[in-house]
Amino acid sequence: MKTETKKDLKNRKSIEYVELLQELTLEHFQEDATDFINTGVQDDLIEYDPHEIFNDLLDSGFFNVEIIYYYKAMEYLKENDCSLSESIEIASEMGFSLENLNSEALASIHASRQREEIFHEEILPQLEKIYYSI
Repeated sequence: MKTETKKDLKNRKSIEYVELLQELTLEHFQEDATDFINTGVQDDLIEYDPHEIFNDLLDSGFFNVEIIYYYKAMEYLKENDCSLSESIEIASEMGFSLENLNSEALASIHASRQREEIFHEEILPQLEKIYYSI
């Protein structure tokens, strides 16, 4: 019986890492995060800790959600932030002024932040298990 070399283990973990990222982002967001990762990073994804991957996805716009049309925005806000307190807080953090805010902007920034939080809560810990097991 052949024992697994360190290189074989790293290759296997690298494949697991990519597949897990794909599986979880498709499950939670119906999009494959690896489509948003810079090409140079994709080849050696296992070399990047999960927080670096998060930052790369943030830079590439993976977490950006655009909710268009007044009705859709109002429905989203009614279901997810009816007091608008979270959306306004996020908008303030991002430097928005009242003149630049409308229901579509508030819904979009809230949905984008929710997506980031889901990644942190649901996906990041699972990626860390593989990354730190190498």
